[in-house]
Amino acid sequence: MKFVRPRIGSNAVIAIGTFCLIAIMIGAVSNQQFSWWVFPFLLLFGTIFAGVLGLCFLTYREDRFRRASVAKYSDQPWMWDARWRSDHMTSRSKSEFWGTLAFAIVLAMFAVFGVATLFEGLPEGNLWVLLNIIPIIAAIYFGKNTYIAWRTLRLEKHFLLTNETRPAWIGSNFSALMVTTAELDPERIDVRLEHFKVIRREENDGTAFEKVVDLRLPGHVEEVRSGRTKIFVEIPQTSPPTSWSEDEQSSWWDLVISANVSGKEVSLRYEIPVADPSKHKARSD
Repeated sequence: MKFVRPRIGSNAVIAIGTFCLIAIMIGAVSNQQFSWWVFPFLLLFGTIFAGVLGLCFLTYREDRFRRASVAKYSDQPWMWDARWRSDHMTSRSKSEFWGTLAFAIVLAMFAVFGVATLFEGLPEGNLWVLLNIIPIIAAIYFGKNTYIAWRTLRLEKHFLLTNETRPAWIGSNFSALMVTTAELDPERIDVRLEHFKVIRREENDGTAFEKVVDLRLPGHVEEVRSGRTKIFVEIPQTSPPTSWSEDEQSSWWDLVISANVSGKEVSLRYEIPVADPSKHKARSD
């Protein structure tokens, strides 16, 4: 994860611009004759505008929290993120569900328009309308992903993960305690750490950014007693740390827990801070 300097001004401009577009949309809808097509139109743009405003609000809240934390914990960058302050770890399931749902709704509306165009254009011999099959297939794909994300979010409440090493230190073991409820009995649990980084590529048509996984560290689990499992992952000395500032290459670590529950695969991701003890440990102790 890459931390950046707060850009409240830009964030406010985007939010104000979105509100202006919402007002224009409402004015356009209210000043035209009624049509049933207004409902998918409102759902399409309403989802887009709600997503943009939601991201603006989250960005503002995170930047505000970070500014207050930097002053208090200047030598402990893992304390600059609210998710890492709590012992109980929060997975990406909720944000992934809402993001996938938004994409599914937008593509579903394009698919509705595509189906209508197909029924209108094919009888007239217009084969170009067959291109509308693309958003239909994409909507089905994201609809399936939304169901998977919802199922994962629903099952996440049965997992409680407590971080025992905050931050995780390079050259040491990362450990956490996972507690599962009585209603959940995973048949298999696999864990690993994945290191992501963003690579900048200069291409003929401009600059492109690509997110890649350049390192995977396998972990192991150890059942303490029924419903309580210890998770361990050894982080080698040569492993890269989390990037803390925008001057560094953007990189972060995810703890991935894969479990088989009632014959269904569930994958949960938790971002964890990994620090270099030669730079931070002496000052944080």
